[in-house]
Amino acid sequence: MGTCLFCKKNTDKSKSVEHIIPESLGNKIHTLPKGIVCDECNNYFSIKIEQPLLELPYFKNLRYRNEIKTKRGRLVPHKALIMHPKGGWVDMWIDKEGFIFRPEDSDKTSLIANGQCKSLIIPTIANPESGNEFISKFLAKAALESLVYSRLNISGWVDEIINDKELDPIREYARFGKGSRFWKYNQRRIYTEEDRFSDPINHPEPYEILHELDFLNLDGELYYVLVIMGIEYVINIGGNEIANYQEWLIDNKDVSTIQRFSEYMIERKE
Repeated sequence: MGTCLFCKKNTDKSKSVEHIIPESLGNKIHTLPKGIVCDECNNYFSIKIEQPLLELPYFKNLRYRNEIKTKRGRLVPHKALIMHPKGGWVDMWIDKEGFIFRPEDSDKTSLIANGQCKSLIIPTIANPESGNEFISKFLAKAALESLVYSRLNISGWVDEIINDKELDPIREYARFGKGSRFWKYNQRRIYTEEDRFSDPINHPEPYEILHELDFLNLDGELYYVLVIMGIEYVINIGGNEIANYQEWLIDNKDVSTIQRFSEYMIERKE
């Protein structure tokens, strides 16, 4: 009999494959098989946590400028400012062919087409706001799912995680909003979206990193480390406290646990 990681109900009839990181952030790899998260919880996270997360200005801007499509294969629009007295803000999509505008904005976009305007401002939001509720709950969800993901092939460990009462506070916070009103997390940028990496042993050709995840055990406290497009998020799985990790960062000169032994960042030429 299958049991849901979050609500602990029977999952024998569940059909959902759970994406630890939303597909709309480019995730095709980090998934959990059917039966780990029930359909009801999967639907809750999709509508109540991930959708509001993806609509945050930073994530919407991130998906737009990196041409990351939605689950339905659609490009994400963003606002652009046409610098002309008759111009203004318009919705704009970008793909490999160029810019795409709405037909109803043709009175404004024609200013560019006929050469009356040569200035177009496309805002860039470099970082998400810190201390955000949706980011916090998403990290709580992703932390438990990643813990299961890392133990899928070890007999008995999935049930161990589901039945561990010490994990109930973060489980209930993620799924039901119970307990602490806000679960603290640490956020910082450790590399840019333009940075590329090489691994002489495993992958010598330059590559881009969309997502990375890891765990850090500090004096019995287990921290979840998730990096999305260069921004590192860290949350304490066992309790609503982040100070021990922040002190560890200072003592270790801001090193990231994500950094791999043989991997290095390729220096960009100016």
